[in-house]
Amino acid sequence: MASLSNAVTIIVVFAILIQFLVDRIKELVGSKVMNIVKAPVWAVAFGVLFALMFDIDFFALMGYSSQFPIVAKIITGLILSSGSTGVHELVAKLRETRVDG
Repeated sequence: MASLSNAVTIIVVFAILIQFLVDRIKELVGSKVMNIVKAPVWAVAFGVLFALMFDIDFFALMGYSSQFPIVAKIITGLILSSGSTGVHELVAKLRETRVDG
């Protein structure tokens, strides 16, 4: 099990990478394609792809096991697709529950 700080670092790095890639895709494909396939769709696609490709499981990083690891990785991809802001919000909520609980 990775420490909490390592888990957060891995998730934040991939979230930032996805934001960067979506910004580059916007520049490459132009506004016509971006009107058809919106940025959040690209982010979800990259997030799920990276989670599956690099075997990133947020729940496993946090010390939880899953009966369905593929589902955990897809959810991790959705977390990654929210970008660094979304990840920071999630981490803040996790910290609140640790302090309150």
